[in-house]
Amino acid sequence: MTIKTKVSFRQYVRLLFGLTYQRPVLKLLLGVAVVLILWIVFYYTGILDLPKPIIYQYITLALILVAQPIVIFTTIYTVYHSSFQICEPLEMQLLSDEIKIRGNSFYMEVKWEKLFKIIEKRDWFLIYQNSLSAIIIAKKDMEHTEITEFRKILQDLEKVPVQLMDQI
Repeated sequence: MTIKTKVSFRQYVRLLFGLTYQRPVLKLLLGVAVVLILWIVFYYTGILDLPKPIIYQYITLALILVAQPIVIFTTIYTVYHSSFQICEPLEMQLLSDEIKIRGNSFYMEVKWEKLFKIIEKRDWFLIYQNSLSAIIIAKKDMEHTEITEFRKILQDLEKVPVQLMDQI
């Protein structure tokens, strides 16, 4: 089966922000931000008798809600525009024993058993080569029969952890 795909910058940003904010540490930070917002709102509305927020609460809130997303976005921007494997149109040949990927500037063959893990999301297949680097396949670039065939290939793998969408 051969798939032609290209991940746009906008798609890449949405995917990476989604993956980033799934992490427990960032969920905890967002929880802290919600608590700080509630503290500030309850103090100024007089709903609860809370101590007056001081500058540190405002700074923490700004770091969580403004600085952190800016840092994440600039990192995503840098990675996307510095990696040919992400921003080039790709042609992937998915075989039962390996995946062959051809871009404008590279060619790569990877055996399925050498992969770290494979995860299916609602709109994506993420084929991790290690804990940080993944081959991204957009489902919008695949026919329904190709998605089914790809899932069949993944279910037949024995040595690679596979998390298909219906199992998540």
